[in-house]
Amino acid sequence: MARKTVQNKRRMEQNNLYVYGNTVRQLETAPEINPNQPERRVTRNAVRKNREKAKRMNPAYVLFLSAATIVTVAVCFQYVQLRSEITGRIENIAALEAELSDLKIENDAEYSRITNSVNLEEIKQTAMEELGMVYANEDQVVLYEDKEAEYFRQYEDIPEE
Repeated sequence: MARKTVQNKRRMEQNNLYVYGNTVRQLETAPEINPNQPERRVTRNAVRKNREKAKRMNPAYVLFLSAATIVTVAVCFQYVQLRSEITGRIENIAALEAELSDLKIENDAEYSRITNSVNLEEIKQTAMEELGMVYANEDQVVLYEDKEAEYFRQYEDIPEE
């Protein structure tokens, strides 16, 4: 017990990095290794047996690893192929959306041009003066309410009340 406490004290003194006084601490160097002397490693019997067993490969294990490798490569190839197909479809959709946007812009511009070119006052004046059209009187207007639908078609017969 006394021996352990002495060893612990020494360790604490060695780990103490603060040096009291004005002297420089001596550097501790690693022991020199003789390059001519090979390192001896002691291997346990169980470790040696495991290493020998690992060197031998079972044919069933090799077959299993080969099959697993082939399946993995096939799945990766299929994944890359599907990813490529998806990318192509996304590019196609983007091109179609751009074309749709251009067509909408052209359609809106044409509609605006047509709307601006029509003068409703001129049409009204031509209809009244040249064709003799007049506004309808109140007794000519028939109001109709349909409780079954929200709208009715003009070519259907209007029931008389």
